[in-house]
Amino acid sequence: NPCIPSHWPGFKAEYRFGKTNYKINVENPSGVNQGLKRVLLDGIFMPDHLIPLVDDGQNHEVHVLMG
Repeated sequence: NPCIPSHWPGFKAEYRFGKTNYKINVENPSGVNQGLKRVLLDGIFMPDHLIPLVDDGQNHEVHVLMG
């Protein structure tokens, strides 16, 4: 659950877990400090908002929508 200044429109980050790269895009269209509306991993909805880290040597895309 990211916690950022409310005036930030979002941010991007990369996270490496072993040989696996996670590209993370966080969007904050509502201008909130924290709170999640939706989390997607490789286009798949994560209902519990958790990203399972797997060292599979692949690249993964994470999209987080705050709100």
